[in-house]
Amino acid sequence: MEGDKTIPGLWRNSRALSGNRRLGALRLGFWVLVLSLFVPGTCRALLQEEKNTIAVYEKVSPSVVNVITTSILYDFFYRPVPQEGAGSGVILKADGTIVTNYHVVRDAKAIEVRLADGSRRPAEVVGISPEDDLAVIRIEAEGRELVPIELGDSDALQVGQKVYALGNPFGLGHTLTAGGVSQLGRTIRDEGRVLQDLIQVDAAINPGNSGGALVDSRGRLVGINTAILSPTGANVGIGFAIPVNRVKAAVPGMTNWLNRYLGYILAGLLAYWIWRRIARVR
Repeated sequence: MEGDKTIPGLWRNSRALSGNRRLGALRLGFWVLVLSLFVPGTCRALLQEEKNTIAVYEKVSPSVVNVITTSILYDFFYRPVPQEGAGSGVILKADGTIVTNYHVVRDAKAIEVRLADGSRRPAEVVGISPEDDLAVIRIEAEGRELVPIELGDSDALQVGQKVYALGNPFGLGHTLTAGGVSQLGRTIRDEGRVLQDLIQVDAAINPGNSGGALVDSRGRLVGINTAILSPTGANVGIGFAIPVNRVKAAVPGMTNWLNRYLGYILAGLLAYWIWRRIARVR
């Protein structure tokens, strides 16, 4: 009986198959090396962006407050019915000066501010600017170290720049949403007022966010959230904010005691002048 014989063609095929396997292993190793070089870098970039978002929230959230208002409505029998509303505000000064929207505190009989630590303080209106939809309220800061927000420059904003909106949507408390600047210099009509030169953003702004902070990637205030354009009343990606440079220009006039009482002073002087004229005629 003849012994086993190796078929030459079969040996060559097995050797070629072994070579293909080595080549496949080399290719696999090459792509693993490529992925190991690029994928970790991408993960680090995403992680760094998340870290920046977290840093922005931790920096800004102590400067954002919830504003709870109580107004009086009357039922069919003209009986007073208290109604509670909610909005947001931003701490401007360590003395308790807070800026919010005028429509948040309009017609409010009582105002309460809830700070980031959950404590509540009564507040009073110290100045309003209805045409800008801005109001300044103040709380007693004794025994409490308030954290004023860092102010940015809204004139330096660019379309496409990343921004963050912080506020009190639907009364849920401190909430952060991220988005970008969609357009600048927008004009809208809101509750009979024409608001001009607004910042349009796609960061989610919902009822209760009004008066909250719009900040840049460094946590600097660039706007005050004020309105949304929506057929449902909820966010659809079209929100508007008042530029911080307008806030810088309006707040000093609203907090100056002379400007606050100038109308009363002029009315008193006019009444005195009329009384003197009548006295002379007599």
